[in-house]
Amino acid sequence: MTDRASAPVRRAHQQRGVFAVATALAMVVMLGFVGLAIDASRLELVQAELQNAADACALAAVLELNGLSDAPSRGALAGQFVGGARNRRNFQADLVGTSQVSPTFSTTLGGSYQPAGGGAAATSRFARCAVTQPSLRHFFMGLLGIGASNLVATATATVMPSQSVCAIPMAMCQGAGANAQTFGYTVGDKITLGATQSSGFFTWANVLGTDTSGALAAYGEAFIGFGNCAVPTAANRCIGIKTGVVTTLEDGWNSRFGVYKQGGSGLNPAVAIPDLTGYGYRPPPVGGAYSDYMQNRAPSRQPFQGHISSYTTPANVHTQYGASSRRLVSMPVVACSSSACGTGAKPILGWACALMLSPKTSPENAEVEFRGNAVDPLSGCRTAGLPGGTDAIGPLVPVLVQ
Repeated sequence: MTDRASAPVRRAHQQRGVFAVATALAMVVMLGFVGLAIDASRLELVQAELQNAADACALAAVLELNGLSDAPSRGALAGQFVGGARNRRNFQADLVGTSQVSPTFSTTLGGSYQPAGGGAAATSRFARCAVTQPSLRHFFMGLLGIGASNLVATATATVMPSQSVCAIPMAMCQGAGANAQTFGYTVGDKITLGATQSSGFFTWANVLGTDTSGALAAYGEAFIGFGNCAVPTAANRCIGIKTGVVTTLEDGWNSRFGVYKQGGSGLNPAVAIPDLTGYGYRPPPVGGAYSDYMQNRAPSRQPFQGHISSYTTPANVHTQYGASSRRLVSMPVVACSSSACGTGAKPILGWACALMLSPKTSPENAEVEFRGNAVDPLSGCRTAGLPGGTDAIGPLVPVLVQ
């Protein structure tokens, strides 16, 4: 009786033992799946971080492709800096690193992509960046013999005409020449933006609308920042204008040269960002100032070589704060002889690329060098905005294509 009575107890103990073993095995399997999920999620996140870096690299690199002989080299440096030194990986804990960023360039989307200095053509129009993360160690996959993974992300960018852009509040009149594609000007022409000039004048344009009766603060802020954004680029749109020199806006203009009024406007390079060089041209050299401007941008980053009363140039301002092409600007070209828009406004014919030549004071007119139609890749102008397709007429903006 005793043996028969104890048999159910033994079976219960055996069942509890089997259940404990099964539970332990199930927990191991479950923990394994959790570990795999953690590693897979980590891989996905790091891959997304690398993709962000690749996108940023390609967009930065393509902005430098302006047809000059050193364009691929400049594009590679810009892409590596933005992609590697301004993006992070591993849950944002580490910099991607410029050594992990490889920009290459091609004249066509489906063409052969070559590195700068390794066959990349000066006429390249597409930038492709590969960003790698070698030997990313796993926490749990190592138990399955997968100790590390090599990750890579790629992105390809080009530039396209825009349907809306960020624009400074300036415009120029149509020139007197016959070439409609370049608005009656020739590349390299100096345009004096003064009220008494017949070919153009200092036109402060309300690029967001036709009203010119408001305060000038928004105009100055556009110079200090990155322009008025979401500006439609459509042809024949009427924009309000203020002709003549507006002295209160000189501080914004001059800040792009790294020149700041002492104790006046309160501007400083951390807020009013300068170009990579403030080197000025008054008068500009024969043949134009553009090539010399490009040489003074990098690596020398030359400051303004003169002196303007009551203004100063902080030491190392372009090295510490300078941003690319703050003086190479896109502006609308308007039909100044047209009355189609009524009083105080003119229709847009297209968008020009212009180089701001020198800082100014009230007795002087602002001067720019005409660099071409802003839809021409060789003009050098790039801006931020919404791509508009093949029928758009606005300045070129970077866009990812792969």
